[in-house]
Amino acid sequence: MTGEITRRNAVPPLSRRTRQNLVAAREATLAEHAATRAISSVAEHGMSEVLYLKQTQAQLEQQCPDAAEALAMIANTAAFAIAHQVRRFSQDMSG
Repeated sequence: MTGEITRRNAVPPLSRRTRQNLVAAREATLAEHAATRAISSVAEHGMSEVLYLKQTQAQLEQQCPDAAEALAMIANTAAFAIAHQVRRFSQDMSG
């Protein structure tokens, strides 16, 4: 209503430098949160892929026991490559 007194939040005055520092800290925090979530997402996906590879390896070994050694080599090579990619991504995101 017109003429009504409204309550204002009491915020102490901030200098321009303090305000800029607060904005910079907030932006840095958001960037770190985004980087952490990205690393976590890539790691989770990598682990899911390794699990899938190992399950596939086990199924194929049952179908063809003579190929067990080759299947293990292939699955382990792929798992290590995935782990390497996750590590590289994590390092890139960490700066």
